[in-house]
Order: sequence, then structure tokens, then C-alpha cells
Amino acid sequence: MINTLEKVNEIVLEQVPDLTVQLGPTHRLNQDLGIDSLTFVDILVKVEKIFGIEITDDELGTVQSVQDILELIQRKQ
Repeated sequence: MINTLEKVNEIVLEQVPDLTVQLGPTHRLNQDLGIDSLTFVDILVKVEKIFGIEITDDELGTVQSVQDILELIQRKQ
């Protein structure tokens, strides 16, 4: 899961390069990191491509934190 966390952090930082915090699983994408809905979708599209998974619209609604992304990847692989 550490490699997955590192890759997810890399994806987030590619989309939001001006983040000044050290990302961790408990960070909430919108509330803690200030990620808007368009950037959020861009992050999840990149996660889908890199990890070879498909995220449904229902699952999109459940993702609020980095940990949620990690758990989604783990369930789908």
C-alpha cells in the first residue's frame, strides 16, 4: 500500500503542484487540500488510467480523502 500511496500522492501533486503540505491518507481532498471538483475528476481519471481500474459515478461520490482513493484502488485490483 505504501507504493500505492506514493503514486496517488504523485498524481495529486501533478494536478495541484502548488500544494505545500506533506500528503497523507487522512487529507481530505476538498476541505484540507482545497481541490475543486474539476481537479478532483482529473485526479480520479488519472488514477483509473495508472491503476487500470474503472471508477463508477456512485463511487465518485464516496471519495473524500486520499485514504478513500487508496481503499478504492485496493478493492478494484
